[in-house]
Amino acid sequence: MRDSTGPAKTRRQLVLLRELGGFGLSSRWLARLGDGDEQARVLSPAPASLLQGALRLRTSDVPSPLLTRVRRLLAALVLLGAAGAAPAAAAPWKLEPIEGSEGVVELQDLAFDAQGRALLSWNGALRTHVPPLFGGLATRDATGGWHRPPGLDGIQPASAQIHVGAARTLLVAREGPTTANLRRLVFADGRSDGGFAALTPLDDFVAAHWSDANAAGDAIVAWRSERAPFLRVAERVAGQPFDAARDLAVGRSAAVAINDRGDRVLAWRAGPRLAARVRPAGGEWGDTVRFGRIASFQHLRLTALVVRNGRVVLTWGSAGHPCGVSVRDRAGRWRTRTLERRCGPTGADGRGAPVLPVADGRGATYVAWTGRARTGRRAVKFARVGAGSTRALVLSREPGAVLDDVAAGPRRALAVTYAAPRPTRRNPLVVSTFAALRRGGGAFAHDRLTPRGFVARRGSRIAFHPLTGEPVVALPFLIGLNVAVLAAVGPAAPVAAP
Repeated sequence: MRDSTGPAKTRRQLVLLRELGGFGLSSRWLARLGDGDEQARVLSPAPASLLQGALRLRTSDVPSPLLTRVRRLLAALVLLGAAGAAPAAAAPWKLEPIEGSEGVVELQDLAFDAQGRALLSWNGALRTHVPPLFGGLATRDATGGWHRPPGLDGIQPASAQIHVGAARTLLVAREGPTTANLRRLVFADGRSDGGFAALTPLDDFVAAHWSDANAAGDAIVAWRSERAPFLRVAERVAGQPFDAARDLAVGRSAAVAINDRGDRVLAWRAGPRLAARVRPAGGEWGDTVRFGRIASFQHLRLTALVVRNGRVVLTWGSAGHPCGVSVRDRAGRWRTRTLERRCGPTGADGRGAPVLPVADGRGATYVAWTGRARTGRRAVKFARVGAGSTRALVLSREPGAVLDDVAAGPRRALAVTYAAPRPTRRNPLVVSTFAALRRGGGAFAHDRLTPRGFVARRGSRIAFHPLTGEPVVALPFLIGLNVAVLAAVGPAAPVAAP
């Protein structure tokens, strides 16, 4: 959507944006800028809201000698925005600022509870923060307002895994540095408002861990000890303590998953092959089944998904090496498929395999990954796996795209976010975040989410509002020498015909 006031206004906005960006302002202020690009349909917030934010600007947001000038620039920007306010009907995506979110190293998890409240977590680092390494949290209420609860204390931020259920939230992480240096694996129960109870230990001297929980609160945690080669597993039913840990396998790299019915899987690498044990809801762990043959297992990572009908999807690989998917049907047969001989990176490399699995509302399973198009350039690919498997679709339209995240929503909605270069004459290194959204099994609609003048970072996260069907994307972007985050909210799901 092009601004009706013409390119002159756009140039003035960009000049102001560059000046504001030099001050290191918080994302609350810079996120209020709209995008006048025809290819990026982002809704600009109301000018009145921007003016109110400018008047409430805190002195801690900018150096005090620059405060007066910043206020003048913001007030001028309000006038420019008011001159060409766009109708909401023409702009299905809108921006939501997240105040005080500077210092993002990597976004971790974004999820909604049953009431439509969202929790976003990230691994943070900021010299002015105490401590400088921290676990950041932001919550979104039912009206779309973002809040910053206290950060996560007493843990190693990069190790945190947060699972938001219908009524409760589970945090699993490794304990932060202590005098005893026991390198404990700990957990805490909490809520989607970012509040957590005291940390409870699961085991000492833990080298790596993997966890999952379903909407009801049933949970499974697996870990590898520094002192033994076994993969240990602890499980619990919602509202109950964890059972005693059991040694279920021998391995170094693993993945776990559980569905809403309670079916669960533990998968790991067993030499040049993959292995898994499955436990159906209410049953016992099955025997170890080995399948597939991995051409290269250097830095191999795994990600698992258990669909509501019991199908298991296991993705595997690492950036720069082969990657693929293995699917277990309801009869217990595993089928393995190599997707790419040299898989590209993703914005979630630290969280699992470079191939991300997802299941829609009917249980159909899909995978997305970064591969190569016929031109040889990087591209985001997408394919259905399991029953009704399809050939890979090149999803991204922009050359050099890298996958960030995937999500499923109500009424068979699917969304994929990715980052791609958008070079300009002044800055050939500009990166933007894009979203591909489809509903009801139709075609994907593409949108650029990063506002013009912003420089995105890889690693966006996406989740669907469970009541409205709105896709919500957390967008990391550069702000001076730091990285902050803002949110982009897409259109709600269309109302079903009576």
